Amino acid sequence: MTVSVKEVPVETSSAKIMEIRRKITDHSYVDNAVQRIAAVLSREITGQPYRSKEVVYG
Repeated sequence: MTVSVKEVPVETSSAKIMEIRRKITDHSYVDNAVQRIAAVLSREITGQPYRSKEVVYG
């Protein structure tokens, strides 16, 4: 497996980091993200098809 490093301008990188930091301080965002991850993993484990438009609300 080959891994390559993609060069990202500092301004873009900083903006992305700031956006992620803002999102992870929002408890509802993190809760929803965890629920989406759990739904995908559950479907993978049980072999059920994943519906791409499925949204998990808490």
